[in-house]
Amino acid sequence: MPIEFKTGGGSYTLGVEEELHIVDGSTGELVPKIEEIMGRLPEDLAEFVSYELFQSVLEIKTPVCTSVAETKQRLRELRGRVGSWAATCEASIASAGTHPFSRYKDQKITEQERYEHVIKTLRWIAEREVIFGQHVHVSVPGPEEAIEAHNRLSEQAPLLLALSANSPFWQGFDTGFESTRVKIFESFPRAGLPPAFPTYEAFENYVDLMVEAGAMDDYTFCWWDVRPHSKFGTIELRVLDSQTSLSFAASLTALTQCLVARALEEGTRRGPYNRDLALENKWRAARYGMDAVFYDPAQRTSTPARDMARTLIEELRPHAQDLGCEDELLEVSEIVEGGTGSQHQRRIYQENRDFLDVVAYLIENTRPALAGEPS
Repeated sequence: MPIEFKTGGGSYTLGVEEELHIVDGSTGELVPKIEEIMGRLPEDLAEFVSYELFQSVLEIKTPVCTSVAETKQRLRELRGRVGSWAATCEASIASAGTHPFSRYKDQKITEQERYEHVIKTLRWIAEREVIFGQHVHVSVPGPEEAIEAHNRLSEQAPLLLALSANSPFWQGFDTGFESTRVKIFESFPRAGLPPAFPTYEAFENYVDLMVEAGAMDDYTFCWWDVRPHSKFGTIELRVLDSQTSLSFAASLTALTQCLVARALEEGTRRGPYNRDLALENKWRAARYGMDAVFYDPAQRTSTPARDMARTLIEELRPHAQDLGCEDELLEVSEIVEGGTGSQHQRRIYQENRDFLDVVAYLIENTRPALAGEPS
């Protein structure tokens, strides 16, 4: 059955979703306070906040934005306002790909039909999915453009993951991975790197087969790292860990927007990506982050992630100038040179070897900057 793709236009408009921790400010533990927080939100804020699988998680989502700068400002406002309302419930919000020590077995499921169905179907796989991601939507002109963007973002997913890595701790220990979150989520069906579709029709055929097989109700149960979101007319990047730093979140949004623009403005369609190679590179990204060495099929060489990122930033600068996000794109260099979220978390932990210090750091740095402070 055809899946109608809402025409998104060619302006590469944006939307960003961030999954955030709800934590107790004293104990640092995740706390099930989503219902209490949602019950207090004013109407003009509640429409941009959503439930997630667990009651200790909330999602903020921007409206459609015309620029990365607007997206950043919207996220700043949402983090600030939601944080204030959480405080009235004696809770704080924090952003990272995983919580450092709260146990998944202690989390309460959100009492909604979709989530209860997920838990009933997937059991332990879903019960441990206490993870947090950043999703970036970029509008594209039509379905075939969505598939081209799908393939190009998928081949860049390992580098995007390495840059976003922000989940080194899990259940009270250091996993040794830079992104623990993606390894947890890859246990879901229809998760991880997506199929390499040659056409939008091939995507529709895949969805039809899975629905016919009883695997899912519709394409929104495809939880891939990248997917066409036909209802919104976008390509959706889902591989990123949630970012503690608002500037990091904005810079990764700019990088995503520029990659989509380049993919659709090159004048040729390159078709399906090399999924086997991307899988290997993604494993390295999850394990080593920006210390990974990726194989570059174009150059037929192994290239350090940092060098690959530096090169990509320069290649994308003309697109960033056209899109008005050059400043945000260049801020990707702060991650490359100064360290990812995971590296910052480990630095904090090493000072006193206390996970409470890490949670305090996450709360403080998720908070929008005050006047005169860096963003």
